[in-house]
Amino acid sequence: MESILEKLRSANPGRKIYTVSDPEFGTYGVLHPEVRVPKMKEYAYSRSMPADEPKNDDYMKMDEAVFFTHHIYGETACQVGFFANSVNKLNGLEYHKCSEVLVEFEPVVLIVGHIWDIKEEKIDSSQLELFYVPADTCVELFATTLHFAPCQATPAGVRQVMCQTDTTNTDLLEPEKKSGLGENRLLYQRNKWLLIHPEAAADFGPEAVQGITGENIEIIPVSE
Repeated sequence: MESILEKLRSANPGRKIYTVSDPEFGTYGVLHPEVRVPKMKEYAYSRSMPADEPKNDDYMKMDEAVFFTHHIYGETACQVGFFANSVNKLNGLEYHKCSEVLVEFEPVVLIVGHIWDIKEEKIDSSQLELFYVPADTCVELFATTLHFAPCQATPAGVRQVMCQTDTTNTDLLEPEKKSGLGENRLLYQRNKWLLIHPEAAADFGPEAVQGITGENIEIIPVSE
């Protein structure tokens, strides 16, 4: 029987899809196989799609939050949130001044790049790489890794826990004071610098910089 990864590669010819266990992932992030969050997973499947909560109070109260607040983030202020949706296109690339830790409850494909490949607020999607993440995998994306919502590998969509520095991905407190100098022209939310593909402009508004050139990468999901 073909694995989901093998099916994905067949359904998406011409795309090189690595796995997060491959050495090619080493400059983008690291795995945390010791993280196990069954209560958070049960909660995730009690929720309907779509959902996008950078900080989920129910998660923050769970004993399992200690994996993130103490183990990975070293007792610094961080938030544990929840995301669930159907996603099959790149659409955007973001980065933060902190790692982002994800626990994927469904198999997904991450589309990632390096912040140093942004030149004059532009990056071509041909410079990005694709990585398959099996279900029930905890992966940390480094602060230098460009990323966005994972693409679903199957029709089940994306359900994930996400953890970042506290207040990341929330509204700017004083957007009128945002500097237009340097990288802060890309500042979209708190601790979130963003480039979008022109095809997705209607979803983000005029304040988002249309800086992704080339193809808006699409992943064709497969049955399990």
